[in-house]
Amino acid sequence: MGRRRTETPGRGTRRAGTALLAPGALLLAGAVVDEAAGAGLGWIFALCAAAAAALAAVLCARAHAWWVLAAPPLVIAAVAVGAQLVAAPAGPGGGTLAAAVHWALDTFPAMAAAEAAAALVLAVRTFRPGRGRRACHA
Repeated sequence: MGRRRTETPGRGTRRAGTALLAPGALLLAGAVVDEAAGAGLGWIFALCAAAAAALAAVLCARAHAWWVLAAPPLVIAAVAVGAQLVAAPAGPGGGTLAAAVHWALDTFPAMAAAEAAAALVLAVRTFRPGRGRRACHA
């Protein structure tokens, strides 16, 4: 018959939670640091976005790796809009289409860096030699 699973219940749920929370916290930390510096979202945010996407790609299960490539632009956009609204609340004309375009242009480097980092990590995970071998041959 088949092998019996000895995994503890909820282990997959904890791993999924870690795969979401740790990169999310890293991304938020980058936004906070960049906004605290006073220049808006910049290179620190972009580096943290890339690191968060790479971390998510490392932590995710292979079966769910597709979301690591799909999520960064949406998550980065949400964090950026939140950071911009908290740092500079909309004044007379602050909520215009021009402001939204400005935010999108400011976050594009972070989105591109996150996508590149996630794609690189997933490619390495897919094509690395010795994939599937056990570390212990005892």
